[in-house]
Amino acid sequence: MRRTGLRSVGCAALAIVFWIGLAANTAFAETASVIDPTEGLEPPKPAAQPDAAPKRARAEAEQHRRAKAEAQALAAKKQAAERESARLRAIEQAREAAARETARKAAAAQAAMARAEAAKAAAARAAEVREAIREAAAKELAAREAAKREAAKDAAARAAAAKEAADRLIAARQAAARDGRIQFIAAKPTAARPPKEPIGTAFRDCADCPELVWLPQGDFAMGDASAANDPRPVVTIRYMLAVGRFEVTFAEWDACVVAGGCRRRPHDAGWGRGSQPVINVSWRDAQQYAAWLSRTTNKRYRLLSEAEWEYAARAGTDVRYWWGDRAGRGDANCADCGSKWDARQAAPVGRFAPNPFGLYDMHGNVSEWVEDCYHDRLRDAPVDGRAWTSGCTAASDTRIVRGGAWHGSARSMRSASRTSAASEHFDNGIGFRIARTE
Repeated sequence: MRRTGLRSVGCAALAIVFWIGLAANTAFAETASVIDPTEGLEPPKPAAQPDAAPKRARAEAEQHRRAKAEAQALAAKKQAAERESARLRAIEQAREAAARETARKAAAAQAAMARAEAAKAAAARAAEVREAIREAAAKELAAREAAKREAAKDAAARAAAAKEAADRLIAARQAAARDGRIQFIAAKPTAARPPKEPIGTAFRDCADCPELVWLPQGDFAMGDASAANDPRPVVTIRYMLAVGRFEVTFAEWDACVVAGGCRRRPHDAGWGRGSQPVINVSWRDAQQYAAWLSRTTNKRYRLLSEAEWEYAARAGTDVRYWWGDRAGRGDANCADCGSKWDARQAAPVGRFAPNPFGLYDMHGNVSEWVEDCYHDRLRDAPVDGRAWTSGCTAASDTRIVRGGAWHGSARSMRSASRTSAASEHFDNGIGFRIARTE
């Protein structure tokens, strides 16, 4: 009961308070409708919001949190992108490494193949070299055998030529009674020191030197006996004279070239070198060769004088050729001499019989330079065997050529036949023979 009464009293009190408030609000509203609210009043101040700062702080915190979250998300994305980029780079590097390894293996395989090919080629070359060596050895052996056979043939040919020469000499001596112009010369005594080798014996002063033969001393009438109104000077050889047994060969000339004594290496016209007479040499070239021999041997080598050449060619006779007045057949090499080399080429030296002085190819084969300048007539020539060099000029240096050549007529190779050429001229028909005096 008591509690019910208290609730009633409370409710009544609340009702009283509600009506008092309502009446106050009504009075205030009426007053506001009469009085200007702006008169004498300050602007109303906004009501204080006691929870604005915490809200702002919370907003800023939320904003900071979101920004941080976004930054973290961005960083995470960046890291993810970097990880992906690194992964892609790693994949690319792995691919490149694999490609390099593949290329390396391919290069190694190619190198191995190349080495194998090179080894195969080297083996093939070695086999070729061995085969070439075997072939060269076989060829050298064959060449030596051929050289031996050739040497034997040469020896036989020279022996036959010597026999033929002896037979010719006997025949010529027998014909002397019929032809008074053939007069063989006997060696005459001289005050000069006699040579070490007997007259007519071949010798050399060095291994590469030409063979020489000491000639007997004597007299002869120089020039053509059939020439009209042209007196023939009588030349006297009264000194020791050695003359080349053969024309100077290519082998002898090439030795001079190798030693540095001769400047030119003349062409052989395709006929070979060795025992072929040297051709395509000028008078001045021949002078170089003689000077080299002189330096090499410390002897006096030179070209023959024109008088010495004719004396050596006649070999004690006074006929057109040392064997008689007719060229005959097979006695020399000229355009119409009846040899297998006629009008084709020079023959190797010593293929025909020697003259009574033991000299080969004085007639034909190749013409031979001598020391003398050219003069039309012999009437004023020296009569002591010396070279006739007066009148030589640098502007017109023409020298005598003797003996005839493989392409010339038989008449051009007579003992007395003379021709000439400029000292610088050379061709495949001119060579030379060497002389030596004490």
